Amino acid sequence: MKEIIIIGTLHGDFTPKAELKEVLNSLNPDKVLVELSPEELARPVVKSIRDDMFTAYDWATENNKETAVFDVENETLKEGVTGKEPEFAEFGSAIEELLKKHSWKELNKKEPWKNSGVLDLENKLMEKYFNVEKIKERDFIMLQNIKDNLIEGKNVVLTGIGHLTFFKEQMPEAKLLFRND
Repeated sequence: MKEIIIIGTLHGDFTPKAELKEVLNSLNPDKVLVELSPEELARPVVKSIRDDMFTAYDWATENNKETAVFDVENETLKEGVTGKEPEFAEFGSAIEELLKKHSWKELNKKEPWKNSGVLDLENKLMEKYFNVEKIKERDFIMLQNIKDNLIEGKNVVLTGIGHLTFFKEQMPEAKLLFRND
């Protein structure tokens, strides 16, 4: 039997590494799937916004668990957008300030995520600077990569909190660890 447990994390040092490792220890999965691309995993990492994913991948390796990465290198910014625009940075700073008010575990739940203000700001940022079709394409590629890498036993999938609803809709058999809906 394939058991699928999905954990949402907050990228950018908002998911405490020790807590994440404790959760993984308590779950003791057979396989850990992380939201990294093969290219990202192969690059030397000095500092990454997805430190949470590298922490989970390292935990799995250190604990002799099977691993897989499921993200894809896919440019999702609109044409002409660099990500260095002042307003882009302002959105990022505002989102970071809101994230500081909540724990990563709390934001795995649907209502706190929706009501925190983060989702509204993220949606405005996405609408203005991102290609929605490319975002959808990336989500479906990640979904297929996850499905292709599941094994018999306990599979733990780590992804950014913003992907939780999509993955739950597409894999209703999956359990969202910190969400009770």
